[in-house]
Amino acid sequence: METEKTVKAQILSNKFVPLILMGFNIYFFFYLLPIDIAEAYSIVLAIVGGVVTLVLSFWMVFTWIKSDELLDKIGVPFYLASIASLFVFGYFFIVKTSNFASDELAQNGVYTEAVITDKTQIYGKRGRTTQNIDIRFVTQNNEQVNANILVDVRYYEYLNIGMTIPILYSSKYPKIAAIDYKKFRLE
Repeated sequence: METEKTVKAQILSNKFVPLILMGFNIYFFFYLLPIDIAEAYSIVLAIVGGVVTLVLSFWMVFTWIKSDELLDKIGVPFYLASIASLFVFGYFFIVKTSNFASDELAQNGVYTEAVITDKTQIYGKRGRTTQNIDIRFVTQNNEQVNANILVDVRYYEYLNIGMTIPILYSSKYPKIAAIDYKKFRLE
């Protein structure tokens, strides 16, 4: 039992452990995590990754600066830098994932038709709304796919469950889809 405590204490006090974990954190979120999953849950993952980065940043400050006197003198800038790491991580993660869907549709987009299976409108603050629809379609590989896509507010009221609409989907990640507004005709 005593050896476990000393091993744990040695690991926690080692100044390279948080640095190694920070490297793994960045590697996991930016390179290991599949991009389609990162894109689908970008906000939640940005928050989780940012909080992990924040915790590791504070851990690094406390393990690298051993002197309380030095920590008192330069602690505030280090604390601010640690807090900023949360926002920097979140910003770069969201930037990485936000353009993924549109780039994917531009590079690997396939045109087809889909049937609307459900529609949802979420009301936010100050009268803002978000509209999305659930669709079902068959890919060029004869695979049936269900996807959820955002809809422009101008078109939402014209869409009905059971209606067939033209879409563009990614051949690589079929759940990434969008209405093909160029071929969509309001009736």
